[in-house]
Amino acid sequence: MIEISKTAQAYLCELLAKQDHKDVGIRVFVTQPGTAQAETCIAYCRPGEEQSDDVPVAYDGFTAWIEKRSEPYLEGGVVDF
Repeated sequence: MIEISKTAQAYLCELLAKQDHKDVGIRVFVTQPGTAQAETCIAYCRPGEEQSDDVPVAYDGFTAWIEKRSEPYLEGGVVDF
């Protein structure tokens, strides 16, 4: 699973606190996985925008929804700030 450092968590909490909805989290996924055009993405995730097979990971102040099909490509990854 991807790791989100404490400093990145604090930064994300600051960004999320500025959103209109208090329960906004993040969604982490890979576009075009397994190709040379693959990109790791972090997007705001309002309640109800998560996918049914996303894996929720609770952090202090927010939830990160990890796309299930992207998990193998995120293994060992680190989000840092």
